[in-house]
Amino acid sequence: MNFRILIYFLTVVRERSITKAADMLHITQPTLSRQLMQLEEDLGVKLFDRSQRKFTLTPAGSFLAQRAADIVDLVEKTEHDIKDQETNLSGNICFGAGEIASVNLLADIIHAFQQKYPNVTFELFTGTTDIIHQKTEKGLIDIALLQEPIDMLNYSFLTLPQQEEMGILMRTDAELAGKESVSAADLENRPLLLPTRLQLHSLILNWLSGNISKIKLIGTCNLQGNIFPLVEHMNCYAITVKTSLPDDKLFCFKPLQPPINTKVFLAWRSSATTSITVQKFIEFSRCFLSIKDALK
Repeated sequence: MNFRILIYFLTVVRERSITKAADMLHITQPTLSRQLMQLEEDLGVKLFDRSQRKFTLTPAGSFLAQRAADIVDLVEKTEHDIKDQETNLSGNICFGAGEIASVNLLADIIHAFQQKYPNVTFELFTGTTDIIHQKTEKGLIDIALLQEPIDMLNYSFLTLPQQEEMGILMRTDAELAGKESVSAADLENRPLLLPTRLQLHSLILNWLSGNISKIKLIGTCNLQGNIFPLVEHMNCYAITVKTSLPDDKLFCFKPLQPPINTKVFLAWRSSATTSITVQKFIEFSRCFLSIKDALK
């Protein structure tokens, strides 16, 4: 299996048609069909369900499509990184971050870095901490914002000065909206949403502890942006990190009592061979955070 065949396979998956994919690749349909059949023979599995009239991947085909996409991304990223080894600093840095307030500090660092190195570009992938962690492990993300609780054993990192504050998101007309802070007892018999992420979920369950049998858990949500419509339409309460409210007349946020504050790390894999551009950004970030700390 070579890289060219992976490109062929992914093109077929994207176009959902061998004919359209052959046109996109500027090869004949019989040639592309032979290449795909050879790929199946080499792997010893069927990638396409040819018994169906519509385009369908087998489970093995779906797995290969996901893995092949990661491989292609990694190859393209490696090409970018090799180009970074020039005298004038350039290239691209891929960041990963969740929907957390610490992204504001990351934006400040990126802005300051680009003022010094204007030829450096960046991309920001947003997702849950678990997904960011997985992509960083695969080498698809250079630098990640990781929120505890999380295993940092294989990472080098800088601890950001700002911690993420956990609290309750609710509608402004909710019964608890008038409180300064919310305790576990306040949430008894009220519809409650929790984060999907397992480690954070466990931290919150520990906070609820003695009141957990009286908590009315209605579901979980993994992306903060989707919490707002759920809270609005279901008039429920959601435990989440503090973030900017899209409408402060409709939503409010109240801190937990006792509070839960979590650290955030600017992290990269200890074993990874990073480009000069990424190394420069790490050095710049360390200096930026030191200056920010000294100016407090």
